[in-house]
Amino acid sequence: MPINRSLVRQEVKTYAQCLLSAAQDNDHVIEDIDELQEAYKAINKSSELRNFLQDDNMAAESKSELIEDILTGFSPEVLGVVSTLAQRGEITMLGRVCSAYEDAVEEVLNAVIVDVTTAVPLDDHLREVLISKLSDDLGHQVRLNETVDPSILGGFIVDTHGKRMDASVRTRLTNARRVLTSYTTGGEI
Repeated sequence: MPINRSLVRQEVKTYAQCLLSAAQDNDHVIEDIDELQEAYKAINKSSELRNFLQDDNMAAESKSELIEDILTGFSPEVLGVVSTLAQRGEITMLGRVCSAYEDAVEEVLNAVIVDVTTAVPLDDHLREVLISKLSDDLGHQVRLNETVDPSILGGFIVDTHGKRMDASVRTRLTNARRVLTSYTTGGEI
């Protein structure tokens, strides 16, 4: 059966708007971006899980219970949206709902949301410098969604709208290792 793309877009937008409304009520607007992305990653890393959630022969209650088990500790609004998608066999729309939700949040906040990963928490001065620089570069107000990941060793990683700038020490070391191992020294072969 052909899919009406316009109808799907509207359905995705409706899910995103419902989530945004609930997130605003619970003051979780920014946090729900992370949770929605984590849910998407968790579901997409297992083809068995995806297949189970898309199977029309599986009971909606079973799908809902599984989502609640997997997403323990997530906000009620994120659980509700992901569970509803699973119950209706529409879990494949979750990625599009994530994007639509981010767009809706940016519109409401009148700012671009930028994910920043650092090895240690940002101090207030560095946060302001980063916001100022990113605002100038992007031409919009910026809201930071901060994550701490000690494995990057130092520096930072900036993600926004599918673009990534990786200035982490780990990436620099990896690149240096690649360069050093790819050149011969002119010695014996």
